[in-house]
Amino acid sequence: MESGDDPGVSGVQDSTKVLLRGDAVPALHPRFVFGAALPIYIFARLERGCLFLGTALCRGGSSTPAHFNHAHLELDQPLTREMLDAVRPVQAPGPVPRLDWVDQVETDPIRALESFVLGWFPAEAAEPAGEESKEGEPEDLPEVLAAFHRLAGLRPAVHRFRNPVLKHPQRTSGLLGGRLVFAMDGEGTRDWSIAWPPQELGAADPRVWLTEDPFLEDPETIPEEEPLSRFLLKYTLYEAMNAALYQAWTYCMPTARLAPLWSMLRPVPLSPFLPTYTAEKFFAAPGLLTRISSDENEAVVGFAALHRATLTPLLEHGFRWSRFDG
Repeated sequence: MESGDDPGVSGVQDSTKVLLRGDAVPALHPRFVFGAALPIYIFARLERGCLFLGTALCRGGSSTPAHFNHAHLELDQPLTREMLDAVRPVQAPGPVPRLDWVDQVETDPIRALESFVLGWFPAEAAEPAGEESKEGEPEDLPEVLAAFHRLAGLRPAVHRFRNPVLKHPQRTSGLLGGRLVFAMDGEGTRDWSIAWPPQELGAADPRVWLTEDPFLEDPETIPEEEPLSRFLLKYTLYEAMNAALYQAWTYCMPTARLAPLWSMLRPVPLSPFLPTYTAEKFFAAPGLLTRISSDENEAVVGFAALHRATLTPLLEHGFRWSRFDG
């Protein structure tokens, strides 16, 4: 394969993962089925020749010979840092967004959300309007939620999150009365809603409620600490990290190991996300988002970056990584 740094394109993805992608070659399919008798040898083309990277097993790909156009391989032995840098050189980081949005979180959270989204996600052609039925949509959304959807029209990437804010909020009801569900996780095990119709006249920034197992007859519903405007920012930060091309996650470590990070990270003044589970607090640096789940003794840290080179300096801290895309 060719050397280079382009995630999702055929080549070395990290120290153990290799992606092959190209035209369908049915005759090669038997060599890449899981458990094939013969090993797969991996070479990378460099300027002065080919470098042998080791043997690999196929961990996934096209299931039928006729459609065999990609394969996910796992090297039997991880690449050393020197080999990884040779076959997947880390490019200099491009422009990164400013952190002005952090200053706006407490005074104008919707403006902070707009600044973050417009800076973090590149502009792209807006998705064409579909023919989806709008039956059942509320006639009026709270201005906070309407502002989010206008923003999504400028940056459609926020609608492609693993668990996006719903394009068409859903009306429902329960022990707390009428609800408007505006977000839910992909497994349907929890959703977030606001009172609908509004219980308070002119409730421009309503309270958010988290419902666990909404499919049950009597699900548990608890209030979120943040109102809708701040919750939407927190939710977007969480999903933006999940969607980032470049991520890094530490194993559990002593909380004292976090000390070197405080000089480079700015805390985002929001309450922890999912406090009864991971209770992750958010931090930011240029081109970098961080979430930390910790107590007095132990911590787990996750990073998400716009450029691979933003993660690479984190190696200096000597953390043990469960995933490291830098």
